Amino acid sequence: MGRRHKFNLYLTLVTFCTGFLVATSVETTKLLQRERLNDQQFQQETQLTERILAEKEQNRHLENQLLDLQRQVGKIEEAMAQRKSEGASILSQLEAARMMAGVVPVEGPGLVVTMQDSQNAGSSMDVANYIVHEQDVRLVVNELRAAGAEAISINGQRLVSNSAIRCVGPTIIVNGIKSAAPFVISAIGEPNTLEAALNLPGGVIQTLQDFVQIDVSKKEKIKLPAYVGDAKTKHS
Repeated sequence: MGRRHKFNLYLTLVTFCTGFLVATSVETTKLLQRERLNDQQFQQETQLTERILAEKEQNRHLENQLLDLQRQVGKIEEAMAQRKSEGASILSQLEAARMMAGVVPVEGPGLVVTMQDSQNAGSSMDVANYIVHEQDVRLVVNELRAAGAEAISINGQRLVSNSAIRCVGPTIIVNGIKSAAPFVISAIGEPNTLEAALNLPGGVIQTLQDFVQIDVSKKEKIKLPAYVGDAKTKHS
């Protein structure tokens, strides 16, 4: 074999080996790049997973805070409802007290009792027995109160706890104001109950009807004025 032929053979082998090494190097480089890319992707995925887990934990924490706030709001709403209920009860009691004290006008269903001197008195009879006296008016008022009347007036004078009914001659004084017959007693309350109380056997109507003229009328709406006067003054 000649030298030239050996040289070509060596050159071929060298070229082949070089090509193989180059190809191997390229593949190795690509493989390393893919591995590096996979590592980066894995790291990104890991970071993303960690962020997702952190966000979930934060959301859970916020949900717990929201539930806690909702419980606090619920307690506040319950307290407000309780206070509102208590306030409504207090207001109702106050309104009832103001009405019973007579310091405010009031209206509602009730009864009107009109009392006048009797026309049956003759010249030989004791006329004093047939005119309306303060005890007659007081008898009607007391019966109405006992039957549940919430407010009462006599000839437009609102009765309060210290109101006195006095008789001076043919007139009756209520809250320091004189008025003459007919005496109109207006009472707010359940009309049927009030009327039934006055008409009990042996009651007010039967007691008075032979001596004075007394008429009873149920009303769907009665308006009573507020008390006018010094609430501290008591009449004897």
